[in-house]
Amino acid sequence: MIIKYFIKHKNIVCLVWLWYYFFLRRIHYKKKIKQILFYFYKLTPNGKKYIKDKQTKSLDTIKKSVFKNNWRNSFDILNNSGKELSYIKDIVENRKVKLNHKISGTIYSNKDYHKKIAGYMYDLYMYSNPLHTDLFPELNKMESEIVSMVGHLFDMPENGGGNLTSGGTESTILAIKAYKKHKKNTQWFNRQLEVLTTKTGHAAINKACELLDLKLVYVDLNNDFTMDITDLKQKITSRTCVVVASYPCYPYGVIDDVKNIGEVCKYYNVPLHVDACLGGFITQFDEKLKLNFKDNIDSISVDPHKFGYAPKGSSLLLWKDCEMKHNQYFIVENWTGGIYASCSLPGSRAGAQIATTWAIMIYNGYNYYKTMSDTIIKSTKNLYTDIINIHSFKVIGNPNVNVVAFYSNKYPLSQIIDEFQKNDWNLNIMQNPMCVHICITPYNYEKLHEITDILKNITTQEVRHETKGLVSIYGMAEKIPNRNIICEIIEQYLDLTTKL
Repeated sequence: MIIKYFIKHKNIVCLVWLWYYFFLRRIHYKKKIKQILFYFYKLTPNGKKYIKDKQTKSLDTIKKSVFKNNWRNSFDILNNSGKELSYIKDIVENRKVKLNHKISGTIYSNKDYHKKIAGYMYDLYMYSNPLHTDLFPELNKMESEIVSMVGHLFDMPENGGGNLTSGGTESTILAIKAYKKHKKNTQWFNRQLEVLTTKTGHAAINKACELLDLKLVYVDLNNDFTMDITDLKQKITSRTCVVVASYPCYPYGVIDDVKNIGEVCKYYNVPLHVDACLGGFITQFDEKLKLNFKDNIDSISVDPHKFGYAPKGSSLLLWKDCEMKHNQYFIVENWTGGIYASCSLPGSRAGAQIATTWAIMIYNGYNYYKTMSDTIIKSTKNLYTDIINIHSFKVIGNPNVNVVAFYSNKYPLSQIIDEFQKNDWNLNIMQNPMCVHICITPYNYEKLHEITDILKNITTQEVRHETKGLVSIYGMAEKIPNRNIICEIIEQYLDLTTKL
């Protein structure tokens, strides 16, 4: 079918090939032969049918795996009269999923008293907005103290500073925004700037680059799946506005060599941002892992809503120097509504987010964080050792903070996931390469012995090559070279999240 299409449209094929060879190839969008062949195949009737079938099958899989609840009540229009709290409580109790302790990441606190403290502070500040400093001055004091307490863990200089944000993504976007603004103000030519990171860097970096019209340049990974220093030196150019290192990276839980990266950045006079959102509240209580602004780090993002055990919606962006931090701000000095200034992406901010984070940090104290850090690191290292000693199972890199990613060179991922689901575990699927990861938390660490028991049980089974559930979608994604087709499936999934 493909050959017939080529013969029939040989002139078009030749023109496309010449266009590719002399134009696309020169601007570094070189496509593999497989991608080019698939491009023409998807134009054929058989190709269109193949893609449509794959998309339909994938969407059905998503519906069965994710959107499988039958809701007792639905509200499509506002009631003419309101309902009592008892009625609302009944619906929520019916809808709420009962969670066990076999969840990767997601829920970090295992202390019921954290909920009591957060509930108390939320009641006080649920309608507050720190944008109005005259009405809620205590929130500015709380935020200042959060910045100081966490900044002290990273040896933040006196002329440093920071702000609480809504999450790691906002912290990342604000940092990259600041570095773009700084670079634009100091360069002579108006050209597209670049951000350097590895493919294991958080997807928030991709989002920031899309929003800010920046080019994302990937630095190669070493054999241990951390940033390759030699390749970093080769990738840095006059267009580089920031290098982003991970501490640790989300997929595999391995940490980049921040000290050497910092030396390289210092030599080339390029800022370094460290994404410590996942591990910052773990590494800072371990002398061997501790990050330090003195290591030529210009900014750090860390999430209190993870291992700081605050409620969701709490991240922190710290700066070595407030002069650079000023590029984070947004100011309109001549707006008709008055002088408008904000330190974050939103204008209005949730005061309860600041208040709950502050209260839980005050309640926990240094010793509690130290104890939990020791426990999580020890559990991570033990799990790593246990898995590599199970026949046919491998761990990616050398994780030593709070995440372990593993796979088997014998058993397919679908079989591994299936066994975990049978035992009521909810783990995360990674790709490129395909593997499973678990983020170890106070909420799940007492159940970790089950991980190795399940893996040992798998080694007694016959290999099953049947792929089902969400794993089948990842498998399809690996086979289809056109990423737009995968994106179309994900777009339909996102549509479904608000059409239930």
